[in-house]
Amino acid sequence: MVVPSDPKIDDFDILQTSYKTVTDHGIRCDILVPKTRHEGKRPVIVNFHGGGLVVGDSLLMFIWPVWLSELALKHGAIIISPNYRLMPEATSTEIHEDVDDFWAWIHTPELANLLQKHSNPAELDLDRIMAIGGSAGGTLSLYLALAHPTEIRSVTAAYPCTDFMTSAYTKPRGGPVWGQNVPESSYHDIMNTADIGAPVSSIVSPERSAFMIACIQHGHLGALYARGAENTPHEKLSPIARLEQSGGMVPRGGVVIIQGRQDSVIPIAETEKFVKRARELTPPDSIVYITQEGEHGFDLNFRLNDHWLQEALGKAIETWLE
Repeated sequence: MVVPSDPKIDDFDILQTSYKTVTDHGIRCDILVPKTRHEGKRPVIVNFHGGGLVVGDSLLMFIWPVWLSELALKHGAIIISPNYRLMPEATSTEIHEDVDDFWAWIHTPELANLLQKHSNPAELDLDRIMAIGGSAGGTLSLYLALAHPTEIRSVTAAYPCTDFMTSAYTKPRGGPVWGQNVPESSYHDIMNTADIGAPVSSIVSPERSAFMIACIQHGHLGALYARGAENTPHEKLSPIARLEQSGGMVPRGGVVIIQGRQDSVIPIAETEKFVKRARELTPPDSIVYITQEGEHGFDLNFRLNDHWLQEALGKAIETWLE
């Protein structure tokens, strides 16, 4: 992908490489290094993009939060933003395998050498990692952080889907999703033409975006997520099952969940079910839950110094930087 020109990332140098190859298809990762000089190792933000696990790209500015860039620039942090395979060509199991392989890759000499050879050499502080993501990216940020709770300092998930098997994702909705009514044919058009099994890890098109909305509006997302996952351990695909298995282990900086009250993609009732159960399983004050007025993606234009974000992220940032 050509690096977009956007004020959100103008103050970063952007390095692009593949962290994994699947049948000759390289899965791209973008490394955003602040242009300002920095003494010592740089803290790390791992950022996963959204898109319902079916559409999107790691540098899609439309869903890139302003506050994410501000957070990195304020603290001299490197943002590592990976792509991952997308459904329906891939299965949810394969997506999670990509996240696992990405996690292993950021600890390899390959990435360290790439940063050292950069015109503004940088070194990662892999002891100070924060995971961030919105929507489906929030789902994956939760997965990574709960899989590595002692290695990741904190995690922020904006309006994540935390259980694809509820009726919110397996039955048709009664109204528009994200302000759109999309015919069910938009789902079938992609399913009938997709090259199932061929890796697709970056795609942005009106047809694919309509497919995402159709999956949700007509109740197909749950089945799509379950396809091919019959032999995958439940705790790999469900954050609550992971917490139950681990005895409630979370990063010491906690889990931050932010949610719009009028979200038509991830209903607030679904998020609140997750928060309630997660609080039963985890140590006190481990789950920070902040709601605001707004639709899906409500936070994208907020600034880091907005009061509600400071309240939500305070402990997570402080622990990340210790």
